[in-house]
Amino acid sequence: MAKRFGVVGCGYVGTAVAVHLRQQGYELIGTTTGPSRLAELCDLVDHPRILCAGDPGADFSVLDDLDGLLIAMAPTTASYEEDQYRAVYGEAVPALVEALRQRPRQRPLHISYLSSAGVYGDQSGTITTELSAPDLSNTTNALLVQAETAVLGLNNPLIQTCVLRLGGIYGPGKDIPSFIRSASGQPVPKNGNHINAWVHLDDIVRGVDFALQRRLQGIYNLVDDLQLTRRELSNALCDDEGLPPVIWENHDRPGARVFNARVSNARLLQMGFSLNTRSMLEPVAQLS
Repeated sequence: MAKRFGVVGCGYVGTAVAVHLRQQGYELIGTTTGPSRLAELCDLVDHPRILCAGDPGADFSVLDDLDGLLIAMAPTTASYEEDQYRAVYGEAVPALVEALRQRPRQRPLHISYLSSAGVYGDQSGTITTELSAPDLSNTTNALLVQAETAVLGLNNPLIQTCVLRLGGIYGPGKDIPSFIRSASGQPVPKNGNHINAWVHLDDIVRGVDFALQRRLQGIYNLVDDLQLTRRELSNALCDDEGLPPVIWENHDRPGARVFNARVSNARLLQMGFSLNTRSMLEPVAQLS
């Protein structure tokens, strides 16, 4: 009998994970929050479902009889809106956690939860590990860490949970190098001296699979090896095409969510994981 794997949140990342694990022989249950995406999911997973975890009448029966689960919930808005972030991380994730805690038929389950390396905030560009304190002064970071803590609280003899803190995502449909080059010669209202973390979609998929097979527990940074400032990265990309540089600012705008850290992936690599794509400046390897 095929093992059953659930993906709560079949967006860009969740869908890629679902497709990959289905190809590996898992029976896939995938959820979305509205009917518009349900038809598309029919071709991608075995059991598509609508699940609005924050709704009082949410049907959590999709969580029954799972062997593995990916929680890939995220706001649907492209821009930051605090009410949406609170709805997802302050309400929907805790509701999902409570439903998992009360499953009628308990069986061994591994859970991976996708979070963000952005929770580290401004570390002044220093090396940042899973032991580094998140910046809880920022509302978004505080909500993300609150959700992480709720998921990690599920750990017990039958349930193993891990949090994967992702860098900014690039890959098919998210061509970050081309996006950066499109700003060549133009002013961009962000601090060019800050270091971002990045990760390729394929390595997220592989990381979730790795966490499932190794039944990882705890927090892991899932980022690539690139540790350049915005200015250094854009200069490398623009110079390669003979383009003028992007014009960054040298300061943070009031109220901006600041991220500036050399996020280390050493812990995950020490567990035996390897990156297919070490940076967006290198050719992309094929997903294995």
